Amino acid sequence: MSINKKIIVAAVAGLTLGATSCRKYLDVNENPNIAHEVTVTTMLPAAQLYVGSAIGTDLQVNGSIWSQFWTQTPIGKEYIPFEQCAPTAASYDAGWKNLYAGASNFYQVEKLSVAQHKAQYQAIALLMQAYTFQALTDAWGDVPFKNALKGQYPDGHMVNPSYDSQKVVYKGIIGYIDSAKKLINFNDPSHPGADDLVYGGDMRKWMKFANTLKLRALLRMAQVDPVYAQTSLDTLMMGAPQFIGEGDDARIVYGAGMTNGNPLYSELNSIELGGIQQLAGSKSCIDSINTNNDYRGAVNYRLLPTVGLVGITQSAYDITLPNGSYSIPNVYTGADISSASSATAPVMLLSSWESFFLQAEAVASGMAVGNDVQLFYNGIHASFNYHSNNLLSEIGVTGQDAYDIYVNGDVPNSIPAAYWSMYPTGGTASDKVRHILTQKWFSMCGTQGFEAWNEWRRTGYPDFLVAPRNSRIGTTVPSRFLYPASEAATNSNFPGLMPVITRVWWDVL
Repeated sequence: MSINKKIIVAAVAGLTLGATSCRKYLDVNENPNIAHEVTVTTMLPAAQLYVGSAIGTDLQVNGSIWSQFWTQTPIGKEYIPFEQCAPTAASYDAGWKNLYAGASNFYQVEKLSVAQHKAQYQAIALLMQAYTFQALTDAWGDVPFKNALKGQYPDGHMVNPSYDSQKVVYKGIIGYIDSAKKLINFNDPSHPGADDLVYGGDMRKWMKFANTLKLRALLRMAQVDPVYAQTSLDTLMMGAPQFIGEGDDARIVYGAGMTNGNPLYSELNSIELGGIQQLAGSKSCIDSINTNNDYRGAVNYRLLPTVGLVGITQSAYDITLPNGSYSIPNVYTGADISSASSATAPVMLLSSWESFFLQAEAVASGMAVGNDVQLFYNGIHASFNYHSNNLLSEIGVTGQDAYDIYVNGDVPNSIPAAYWSMYPTGGTASDKVRHILTQKWFSMCGTQGFEAWNEWRRTGYPDFLVAPRNSRIGTTVPSRFLYPASEAATNSNFPGLMPVITRVWWDVL
């Protein structure tokens, strides 16, 4: 049992009965048995921790390698299969199980909230089911959805759930979001507090989360179901919706110890991984950061004395390099095993910069009306501002000052404005989307590796990623995760293996 699973099991001890082992509890085909005394206030944080573990560990590492933020260090070997673009099915057991365990718990929160007359808990449970199923279907394509959470006898005891197409899953996600929005009532006193690890029960922020998540889903559908996506987006925008802005970032904050800390830090320090620094900064990203005088690099990676940031060529794990000759992820990412400060790194679910760049893309592509220029710069500012205290700690520059230099340059010190900060106002829609998506990629470094990989698959941006040196699939980057070995062994409706080069439904560009 990996360390991150131990954290989850400890956190939910007493919350669910019948979970005699970690494997049993996490099995999608054998949902948790819910005790009568369990309440929504105990189930909600357990569900959020499961999803946080999957997003912050399995999806973050795999996504960050395939979006070329991180690469395997020469002294480690854990992630060589990802670098070779040739993972095994067993690589995906933990992420799949944790996501479905979270979805199962959210489903039980939804049912309990109805019985206990707690509509705001029901709304959060629906939104988090939507979020979790989007992560599942974006990673694996067709997945169990309609019958996936109905393993208990009262729900039909469907222990071999069928796989639904990604189109069906996406329509279901939109349905979850719309149902949740109807339930949200800012004046309802029966809302979560500290038991909501994401927003502390702030339903106004959950409404922004709902609108932003829906916008993300509709943009992902835009190329494959354009009529539905446009019609739904028109309806969404008619209500003058509020989206996630600065200070509204949906994230889970962790403690400073091994038992309650960031799940990636705990995983990397586990006995199984040997406490070896497995991850380094990729040259693909670091070179672009250096070229653009992007001070965010100082919080995403550890600076080397006198030389600054130095990356390793993607998938060059077989080249001998001396320790200290390359940059590793900084503590703020949770991936620096040498510092206990990594334990306090949050797991980001949905960020303010992602929100602004989604809105900017909708406008630039002609799907919505608005000021794409302002939204583009709002996205950059949100990213710099989020890192402000850490930038001050690392290099003595505030987020605002770093933003100003990035966008406007520093003439006295002969520092030009960054190329990727120069929005092509007079360019084509394609030119604008290229800048928006590339800037989103920079902004997601260290915090949202999985989403950066999703967006690269969807749009092809950034367009300067390289073929991994030791890739076994040629010059491309993988297009999906493999179905986990556990699913093939336990679900009689398993559809068969899909290679990593097989595109998911919305990946058409």
